[in-house]
Amino acid sequence: MRRRPYRNGERPDDQRERRRAFAAAVRTRPPLRPTGDRELGRALARLDELVEKTLLSGEHDRLLDETRVSVWPRELDAVVTVVVDRLDPPPSVDRAAVAAAVADNLEARFGLRPGASPTERSVVLWQSVAGADSRLAENGWERDVLSDDREALAEFFASDGDPVRARLTRSSGRLHLELRGTNAPVGDRSSSYAVLSRSSALVLVDDPRGLVSVLDESTAGALRDVVVAWGELADHLDERRAEIVPR
Repeated sequence: MRRRPYRNGERPDDQRERRRAFAAAVRTRPPLRPTGDRELGRALARLDELVEKTLLSGEHDRLLDETRVSVWPRELDAVVTVVVDRLDPPPSVDRAAVAAAVADNLEARFGLRPGASPTERSVVLWQSVAGADSRLAENGWERDVLSDDREALAEFFASDGDPVRARLTRSSGRLHLELRGTNAPVGDRSSSYAVLSRSSALVLVDDPRGLVSVLDESTAGALRDVVVAWGELADHLDERRAEIVPR
């Protein structure tokens, strides 16, 4: 099963792969904003179901392609149109309110506002992440798009055969990178750890088994860039989700 990101027009080979590739977006089910409009609430009853069906239809695989981040807002806008049509709200319900609810739902899932300008911060940060992922791939490492670790911002693996994985997490406002053997559990005592300093340097904290020795200077630099890019994106997404998801 493919684990690396999709690039340059690549698409899932079949529905099973598509379902796994969209898994993170599909399992995110953001609550609706509170509303006193009961008719609007009823009109949105199938929102999650129809969003998921639309994403898995095969018509919007561009949302998986890291080299096409610039078109993601337009693609999400197309998803909004499809979902609103399928919800088919009655004339008594404000169609614009339905579309806004669908847009909120998709932004919570993808971290991008449907129809967003290419200069909006979320788009710029996603492009930075895609660029950092690509540079890391040039150094023999890939992001694991099928990772089901919900506590990690991202996981990476050595695609050139080295049996090593990297796990990026955030705790107490700091970014932490764990390097471990491919078959070792998270937090294994043989794992190596690094943190991102306030000056954006990747600082080695512990390396009991010498796993860091598999990283040359170029790869270490690419990992550092990935950590910075994902950290900046995660901070921004937290801020946006706090704004659009009701407490």
